[in-house]
Amino acid sequence: MRRRQFAAGLGMLPLAPAPFAATAFAQGDDWPARNVRIVCPFTPGGSQDNIARRLGAKLGEYLGQSFVIDNRTGAGGSIAADNVAKSAPDGYSVLLGGIASHALAPNLYARLPYNPFTDLETVAWIGTQPNLMCCHPSFPHDTVAKLVAAAKAEPGKLQYGSSGVGTSPSLTMELFKQKTGTDLTFISYRGAAAAAADVLAGHVPICIANIDSLMGQVSAGKLKPIASTGARRSPVLPETPTFVEAGYPDLMVTSWSMWAVPTGTPAKAKEKLAAATARALEAPEVVASMRQGGFEPGSMSLPEVAAFVKAEHARWGEVIRAAGIKPQ
Repeated sequence: MRRRQFAAGLGMLPLAPAPFAATAFAQGDDWPARNVRIVCPFTPGGSQDNIARRLGAKLGEYLGQSFVIDNRTGAGGSIAADNVAKSAPDGYSVLLGGIASHALAPNLYARLPYNPFTDLETVAWIGTQPNLMCCHPSFPHDTVAKLVAAAKAEPGKLQYGSSGVGTSPSLTMELFKQKTGTDLTFISYRGAAAAAADVLAGHVPICIANIDSLMGQVSAGKLKPIASTGARRSPVLPETPTFVEAGYPDLMVTSWSMWAVPTGTPAKAKEKLAAATARALEAPEVVASMRQGGFEPGSMSLPEVAAFVKAEHARWGEVIRAAGIKPQ
């Protein structure tokens, strides 16, 4: 009997480390042990997708696993954010979060399926890029002062194109109208490329988009920049003034980006992702590539990010309510 009990005890020994192994896994010690999914709220080839791919490639190089881009578009970034919020909190689903998912969509949709402040945790700040207002080269009102004067002289006559209702560029124009006391007519497009194409064709005189979405046409002389929404002039367009310079400090607007994960993600996984991201944002080739498109990599502590995001949420809520904007 004793020999049988001893043998039975031996048979149980291999199971003893299991709770430790499970705990180690839960703590993220082995992260990443497989491919990581970066969920991008925007279409392939766009400014945010480019950021996700540039960083994803570098993170894969540093961490030894592939970071695969999963583009989930629609509903102002909320589809992608909700997908990550409802994913397993294991570090293998990462949201390219930002102004759309954390400040705009929560103010646009009354019944958002996720809460950006409780269902998601910020892991690392990535950076910002301004929006850029451009016009057809033949458009006579090609400065902020001229545009404001023309819009006030003939309310509602001037049209502008931008991607979708409730996007950062379209809301920048709502803010422009509120701060300048002007009335311009919004023409909504599925993306920046379509808006720019109609300006090039002479159908709409003005468009506004993230700066890197218009740089190709600007560099080719097909579009003329009027002003950017940065705090200072963009290094890629040093001759283009800002709205701040034109006397409108409230029109300092950036599209900002950060990594977010489901609440409850292991601390070790978050720490590794944050450290690898900080390292990637110091890599000369990554910095040069981002700045070439007008994106400025940055660093910000998590408490600073939390305060900034809450301020942006409040700011854009006021703009949306004042304009009476509803999602389409």
